[in-house]
Amino acid sequence: MRIAFALIATLGFAPAAAAQQGAPACPNDQTSDFPCAQTRSPLFHKEPQIIGEAWRNGRAEVDEGQGLFGQYTPEAVDWLADRGIQFFGWYMVALHGNPVGGLDNTFDYAGLFDFGIDLDMETMAGVKGFWIHISASSATGGDLTEDVGAFAPVNAVFSGVSFRLFEMYVEERFLRDRVSIRVGRIAVGWEYGLDYDYFTQYMSAAFRLNVFGLDPNTPNFTVIPFANWGARLRWTPNENWRLQASWMNGFPRDFDDDDKHGVDFRLEPTKGSFFILEGSYQWVPTRAQRHEKPERLPGRVTFGAFYDTGTFERVDSSGGTDDVLGSAYAIVRQKVWEPAFASDRGINLWTAGTVSGKQSIVALPYFWSGGLVWNGPFRRLPKDTLVFGWAMEFFSRELPDQSFETVLEAAYSFNPTTWITITPDIQYIIRPSGLRSIDNALVAGVLLYFTL
Repeated sequence: MRIAFALIATLGFAPAAAAQQGAPACPNDQTSDFPCAQTRSPLFHKEPQIIGEAWRNGRAEVDEGQGLFGQYTPEAVDWLADRGIQFFGWYMVALHGNPVGGLDNTFDYAGLFDFGIDLDMETMAGVKGFWIHISASSATGGDLTEDVGAFAPVNAVFSGVSFRLFEMYVEERFLRDRVSIRVGRIAVGWEYGLDYDYFTQYMSAAFRLNVFGLDPNTPNFTVIPFANWGARLRWTPNENWRLQASWMNGFPRDFDDDDKHGVDFRLEPTKGSFFILEGSYQWVPTRAQRHEKPERLPGRVTFGAFYDTGTFERVDSSGGTDDVLGSAYAIVRQKVWEPAFASDRGINLWTAGTVSGKQSIVALPYFWSGGLVWNGPFRRLPKDTLVFGWAMEFFSRELPDQSFETVLEAAYSFNPTTWITITPDIQYIIRPSGLRSIDNALVAGVLLYFTL
């Protein structure tokens, strides 16, 4: 791993992919975030307009070539890309404190460095539509959530202290990239329950990256920097629809063990399998469709569900277990105002929710969140983003002392350069972990995001 890290540091990283109004760069195709900001996405280097404009796939923080190395060593980046080699990298660090309420008042930081390589085998070996992807991460810092006493992590950046192998997969695209098959070590959270453009504008895990109600109920809904063996099939028939389904190995469950370093490669599907299905529909997503229907503003609705056949410990700490878990979720977003026709600026509203079965084995049977994303709130600062959000986590009836936790958040993102995003942030947590015994907490800080 250290050799790979040194190689990447020496050669440089690919620039970030298509931008989404000043947000930090991000995942997948998603090819690699946490929150991503991700970088120039090799998987979509030759993507057709149907995927490029209508579906912003992965690592979308700044325009292509606007990352640190894209700005200062563009010749080296292009030289590697012409030979089918594309490096990417981003680093994010959260600096924040809890001056009021919670269990303890303190200050902490957390950092996450994600980097990797994509190999275009069509360019390198003539294998049409075939890609190889490998990424790793280095996580540092402390967990302020423990001092606050909250259930939803107040800082989605924190993921322990460890160097880990992250994703490692092969991907084949065909039918003009409308169909994609991905197999290997995959993070479900880079694929499902995700609205990258909106959710990465926040710091709290109650909002950032995925619909939060999916992650805490099963360790098999993996998010960066944790991955598991699996396969994903995606079909994008047109600019409006996208369907995808995955099978994931439900074992091992060592994602939170810092000592494993992401290299426990056991494949034991007989001990549990995780299945997930998602469909998305969006209206007037491209400028061409906007001109056809100028009276409509763009929006999107996503529905999904997963089924986990594994065995889970009961949440009441009785030591008992139960089998099989199912959850369903939905995400709705809609632009409600723009200062000019088809402007990148404007006000967007969103809401998301989850419902999970078997309260004996899930801590959050219900979750509901929503918010406002205002791109370009000031005419002279069109790339800035102002967001507000609220989230409510309803605890299982098997936890009688815990009712619900409410998270309120406001953040403002701006870019002093093309490869840096700065996000001052403030959160207010009402009834942390659903307990009346913990005072409401105020959390304030800043998130720094560097696209390499």
